Amino acid sequence: MIRTKEDLRLYLQKDKEALKITRKRPRIIGDEIWKFQIALREHEYYKNSGGGFC
Repeated sequence: MIRTKEDLRLYLQKDKEALKITRKRPRIIGDEIWKFQIALREHEYYKNSGGGFC
């Protein structure tokens, strides 16, 4: 469960390592899986932290 920004950074870093990606940011065209994972992690963070996202 992602509750802090530090948790979010950790989860995103682990997702990046699991996909064996060395770039800083996703490409504009491509990297759909990585972009989707980022969106899911951010959604989970905002939902659990009590932010106004959901």
